[in-house]
Amino acid sequence: MKRRDIMLSLMAAAAVVALTAPAGAQALDKFTFRLNWTLYGEHAPFFVARDKGFYKDVGLDVDILEGSGSTTVAQLTANATNPVSYVDAATMMRGINAGMPIKAVGVTLQQSPMSFIYRADNPRPSKISEIKDSRIAITAGDASLAIFTAFMGKLNMKVSDVKLITVANPAAKEQAVLGGQADALLGYFMDQGPRMQLKSGVKMGWSRLTDMAGITTLSSAIIVNNDWTKDPKNLDQLKRFLAASQRGWEYTRQNVDEAAAIFIKAAPSFNTEIALLEINGTLSITNTTHTQGKPLFWSAKEDWQESQDLLEKYAGLTAQPDLGKYYTNEYLAQPPYTAGKK
Repeated sequence: MKRRDIMLSLMAAAAVVALTAPAGAQALDKFTFRLNWTLYGEHAPFFVARDKGFYKDVGLDVDILEGSGSTTVAQLTANATNPVSYVDAATMMRGINAGMPIKAVGVTLQQSPMSFIYRADNPRPSKISEIKDSRIAITAGDASLAIFTAFMGKLNMKVSDVKLITVANPAAKEQAVLGGQADALLGYFMDQGPRMQLKSGVKMGWSRLTDMAGITTLSSAIIVNNDWTKDPKNLDQLKRFLAASQRGWEYTRQNVDEAAAIFIKAAPSFNTEIALLEINGTLSITNTTHTQGKPLFWSAKEDWQESQDLLEKYAGLTAQPDLGKYYTNEYLAQPPYTAGKK
């Protein structure tokens, strides 16, 4: 075959490939999302969105990274190392008051899951009368201190009324409780207790602070770097990410068993029982009375005001006269959460 004929054959083959390629096929935009902590059931809906192709449907290739605590992750977002992340709302509020250029663009957990977590064979403190002089394990700079300080203040007590046992890291905090050096630790009822039970084989129990004292604040939020969103391309990607994430959370609510199976693929150390417990617990605190009937992640001014008032009164938070510095709902999609689908 002559060289000219070979070239014509190659060109014809290329034309066939182009014609048979999937319609609308294009490169996906890379998008990084930093979590607040190592994997636990609260994160499952984001993995559902990725596994079910919801992110791909909106043209995104999402890399979900683990975190090392809300304080650290908020700093990574503030310096644009990870311009979109997932942190505790109270920690973010303190960061904003310290000058961090960050803001919440969606609040997933709208009631505080903060709890005393203890061994089931030593349930203390499980009622208000047991709080004083209890030994509470905590890590230095623990994000739970803000709401715990507010909790104690509302009960007309001080943090000094308990015996804080400060340890180096979360693993040491758990070991202090398991080994009997502490009565309880502060953590999320739907993840830390079940995880400890899974790892240790010791039955765990917990008491929610909101059940004991009626105290709650907005909790986990998706946050962004304010300067990063000034780029129209970045803002477009953010809107697509939020819509697909909302879709993932809605799918999780409707298909909890499948969501648990998807999550276990990302976190193989979990089993089905613990994954379901964590996911169902997560889904129980995604709304307040002010956000019923609103789109997923939509947060209410009243709840931000209540959170700020509580933290200002009892935990030393400096109040912001403009609550809009904390959050916006403008980038969220409306049901069925397919806005921006490509």
